[in-house]
Formats: sequence, C-alpha cells, structure tokens
Amino acid sequence: MDIIQIKKDIRALPRSEKFHLIQFLVSELSREEQELSHYFEEGSQHGFWSQHNAFEAARKLQTLLDDNKV
Repeated sequence: MDIIQIKKDIRALPRSEKFHLIQFLVSELSREEQELSHYFEEGSQHGFWSQHNAFEAARKLQTLLDDNKV
C-alpha cells in the first residue's frame, strides 16, 4: 500500500478513529525514539547543518549559475 492510498483511507475514517490513529502513531514514534536513545548521552549537544543562513553556499551556487548561463 502506498502513501497516497493510505491518505485516502485516513480521510475516510470517522473523527474518533483518526484520533486513535494519532495516538498509535505518537506511541510508535515514541517507541522508536526510545530504541535510538542509547546513541545519545543525556545532556550532550549534537550539532546539525541547516541551509538557513548558509550565505557562502548561496554565493557559490550563484557563481556556478552565473558562470554556466546559456
């Protein structure tokens, strides 16, 4: 079953069943996070990259685009 069909099926559910589905999904996500929690030390910080405020990358991309204009 693909995600498009799943979305159609969810839309057809009564409101109360949608709430049960939300509860189920939150429980599943919580369980998965518990399974992954052993990879992280409590209180530690983990960096991540974000494209926000990546001005140097934007400049490089613009240069590449400008250099390859047809």
